[in-house]
Amino acid sequence: MEFRSEAALALLALLIVVATVWLTTWFLRQRDRRARIRRAARATRAEREARGVLEQHGFLVRGQQVRKSWSVLADGSEVRFELIADYVVERGGELWVAEVKTGERALDLRFGPTRRQLLEYREAFGVDGVLLVDAEQGGVRAIHFHGAQRRQSWGKVACWFLAGLGLGAAIAIWLVRIQT
Repeated sequence: MEFRSEAALALLALLIVVATVWLTTWFLRQRDRRARIRRAARATRAEREARGVLEQHGFLVRGQQVRKSWSVLADGSEVRFELIADYVVERGGELWVAEVKTGERALDLRFGPTRRQLLEYREAFGVDGVLLVDAEQGGVRAIHFHGAQRRQSWGKVACWFLAGLGLGAAIAIWLVRIQT
């Protein structure tokens, strides 16, 4: 008889442990889910407010949630993926990608993921620079990377090439006419 009561107590103890683990896991998942929902709502609100912040700083919004297909070569194989910039803006003839961030860590350029994302956007979009926008505080930081050269768009290069070609032809025609 004593064996049955010990087995029942052991089973009850096991059930209590299993229930405690299950409840703790459920509680932690719910807490994490609510935190993710709050972060997403904060980010969405910041992205909406960022447009006004950018315009207050003199930027003209050229696009929002701009998608760019990009790729890298990994061991000779192309890996394609899509990037989405929060905003593409212009000011003073310069084109910028603006990334909206919330939270102290995300705004810190010493935080590797933020810094790498900005560098990736600068490369993929071929812009003059990137902006880090703190919509909650109304701040805009212009980020330039050391050693980064401004990229000329092919349209600008073609225009300068054709202008040079035309100027060269005009000079050649003028030289031929003054020789005769």
